Amino acid sequence: MHKMHSNNKIFSHFAHMRLVEKLLIQGLILSIILIVFQSWLDSVRTGFIAYMPPIGFALLIAITYFAQPIILGVLNIVIINALFRTKGWQVGFWLNGIFLLLTFTTVNLLLELGFQLQFLPIVAVIDLLLALPFGCIARFSNGGWKKPID
Repeated sequence: MHKMHSNNKIFSHFAHMRLVEKLLIQGLILSIILIVFQSWLDSVRTGFIAYMPPIGFALLIAITYFAQPIILGVLNIVIINALFRTKGWQVGFWLNGIFLLLTFTTVNLLLELGFQLQFLPIVAVIDLLLALPFGCIARFSNGGWKKPID
């Protein structure tokens, strides 16, 4: 009973936060998750490619463009439901996640190739500084601002 009361207290606190605070929290959580994924994939990419090249490459692609977007999409929808007290979703988990992944990857490629920056730590810090716009994109990627849906 006490645990349920504390969960309601947490959700009540989220409900009273301003929109900009919610979007910043959502953007920070997703940015940190994407930075961790990107760092891990960068560190194991050579190992995947070297392991029987066609199979390793297929595994890398499967993790990068199928598993990662599903995980990211699920987490984004859970965050939206927790922060904005909504139910359900309007976009599939994979589609939601691939949209966020492609946005994040595009920004990183522009920074890395256009300005010759290293992913760690410079681009990762810039990703964290862009948490608010990324939070707006993450919120919009699940069907826009009109919520809740039943």
